[in-house]
Amino acid sequence: MNEKDVLKKSLYLFIIGCFLFIIIGILLRDISYLLGFILGYVINVISFILIIKMSDEILKSSSSTIFVAMGFVLKLALYALGFYISVKTQSIHILGVFLGYLITKLTIYVEGFVHKGGEVDG
Repeated sequence: MNEKDVLKKSLYLFIIGCFLFIIIGILLRDISYLLGFILGYVINVISFILIIKMSDEILKSSSSTIFVAMGFVLKLALYALGFYISVKTQSIHILGVFLGYLITKLTIYVEGFVHKGGEVDG
């Protein structure tokens, strides 16, 4: 599975998560979980694209340690920004942001479990 497949399949988990957070929002009368989940997913996708760019740079040239280090710091800063926004804003819940961060990782695990670690032609 390549990175484009991960991004496409993560969208399905994101939609399922949105439905779950809509139900939770209706039950708790609070939309902040859904908004946090959306913010976490957007930051997670940006971070994943940054990881893809860093990996391409590593494969192109072996002397790209400054770019990789700056990319890593930028990725951590993005995650920190999401948590900072959720702490400072009442309309975005930190649990939703955290679960939004996990979507691409969960996508990789779910696809590995469904296909039992093997590649799928498709």
